[in-house]
Amino acid sequence: MEKQWKTTIARDGERIPEPENQQEVAVTLVHFRLIAALAYEFWQARGCPDGTPDEDWFRAEETLSVGASEPVKHARIKR
Repeated sequence: MEKQWKTTIARDGERIPEPENQQEVAVTLVHFRLIAALAYEFWQARGCPDGTPDEDWFRAEETLSVGASEPVKHARIKR
């Protein structure tokens, strides 16, 4: 029997399977936090402008997805 996947829709319309267990949830959360930390670094580097958080978020996603060599320096995630 083929496994049925629960899915969600990404911003580009691609269907993404939802996490099946706690480990997948943890990995997803870590990935989200890495994107957030890198987006924050990009925003700070641009002088902290108002109104365009998507620009930094999408750039961070792209940077992490292609395995770019630009490290996240001094990124801290507030809890």
